[in-house]
Amino acid sequence: MPKRKAPEDASTATQPSPPKRTIHHKASKSVAKASQGIPSTVLAPEQRTLVDAPVTPRAARCKRTRPENDLASVNSPKPSVAKRKLHGEHHSGSLSRPLQSSSQVLPVDLTDYLRLQQRAILASLQTSIPFSDEDGDEPPSANFIASRQLQDLLTGSVIRGEGNSCLLLGPRGSGKTTLIEQAIESLSDKPIVVRLSGHAQRNDRSALREIARQLSLQTGRSFLNDVDAVDENHNPFSDPIPSASLPPPSHLPALVSMLPTLSRPIIVILDAFDLFAQHARQSLLYCLLDTVQSCRVGQDSNGLAVIGVTSRLDAISLLEKRVKSRFSGRVLRTAPPIKLCHWMNLSRRALCVPIESGDEEWVDMWNLAVDKFLADRKVAEVIADTFALTRDVKMLQNLLVRVVAELRPSSPFPTPSSLTSALAAHRSAHFPDPCTLPYPSICLLIAAMHAQTAGHDQVTFEMLYDMFREQLRASAAAPIQIEGGSIGMARCTREVLMTSFERLIAVGMFLGVAPASVNIAPEFVRYRCLVEREVLKKVVDTAGQTSLKKWFYKAC
Repeated sequence: MPKRKAPEDASTATQPSPPKRTIHHKASKSVAKASQGIPSTVLAPEQRTLVDAPVTPRAARCKRTRPENDLASVNSPKPSVAKRKLHGEHHSGSLSRPLQSSSQVLPVDLTDYLRLQQRAILASLQTSIPFSDEDGDEPPSANFIASRQLQDLLTGSVIRGEGNSCLLLGPRGSGKTTLIEQAIESLSDKPIVVRLSGHAQRNDRSALREIARQLSLQTGRSFLNDVDAVDENHNPFSDPIPSASLPPPSHLPALVSMLPTLSRPIIVILDAFDLFAQHARQSLLYCLLDTVQSCRVGQDSNGLAVIGVTSRLDAISLLEKRVKSRFSGRVLRTAPPIKLCHWMNLSRRALCVPIESGDEEWVDMWNLAVDKFLADRKVAEVIADTFALTRDVKMLQNLLVRVVAELRPSSPFPTPSSLTSALAAHRSAHFPDPCTLPYPSICLLIAAMHAQTAGHDQVTFEMLYDMFREQLRASAAAPIQIEGGSIGMARCTREVLMTSFERLIAVGMFLGVAPASVNIAPEFVRYRCLVEREVLKKVVDTAGQTSLKKWFYKAC
């Protein structure tokens, strides 16, 4: 006979196993931690309710509507940062996560701080991000030495009345303009600053006019009275020839020679110094440097400093002998960041700009969000890819501007997706599909790639046309033999190539690097090719022409 099972204990048969209790709220977590080892009779009634509350099924919890959760999270009082630290909560879970959730918005009392933070960051990003000794060893030391030398030079001109000249040399984004502005702001006496640009002042007459205009604004005196008298009765908007109001070149020596006799010292900044060296006879540079050399301390004259700013290494060799003899020969060099950690430090410094009357809770909240943003793996990859392409800090500024400008109360903190979208928008090409380009346009793009390989980032149509003719002659001398027939480069006339080049400029594949001038023929205007090498490789492979492939892969 089968054995009968032993009767179960009545107590164990009737009493169900206790269910596992799960606490779903932060408040209940803290109460549960605090109530460990304490009898339930000692707890407060509301704490006893939280600890002994039954488990809410998952389906029942999902029935809650999102607006109620959002309203409860916004209207519920938030503990201060100090209280959160006392409870031992981690900042990523208790501070940043609720505000970065897509279903919650920034509280109304913190919206004003978000706007102030955006304004402070965007205002700081309008200028170059200053480097510091924390960014690394070589670039900060180079910029630090250049900054000290520039401050000593300007102090000698402003305080002691000396005549000094120097050239600030460095690549784009290395902080040349920032060093000059910081050196001028550190001066105890306020000098007269005249800023000229080789891109805007294409000749000495326009530069003379600009000098007279800036001096009139800063001193209250009128210069070039004969020209100003004509302008009073003349409408400049109706003049089709703007050069008619420019002063004659004979006024240049007289105006420059009177600069040290003004009431305050003068600092002349020549941006794009190499373009001023291309002016006819270099009259402006000769007059400025000759006046600097003639300045003597203690002769009832104020100091004069001339600072040239350029990124061209051979800028001094462009000067004529008579101009070079009057140049002091001082060359101050700057350098951009050379390591990825430098860019990360610059990003943190740019995003963590302090604001006036900032709330302590908002400051801690924002700094923690920035640290979490920069520690993300996707953010590090985007910054590393951009750093590998270019060392220009302006590229980093443009990306951060897009990220900060898109912040809203619904998404108050920077996220990796916002940085990725900013990079995609910055790198997006505004020209049509290159695979649909005709044969002459592809030849011009391949010629531009050969120019980049040779070290010429800026090209002209004449350069591209000469490269095409050389390849055409080489192809005719040694044609490609396929099945008894020769395949070579197709001939294109100069007019056809010029028309194709103008179309490439119109669609944005070539970008001009200098303003148009009546003294420069269209064939000699400098342009920069914006089509990447990988894109052109895909175009050449899609075209399927052996001659184009052979010519393109010579540049690889």
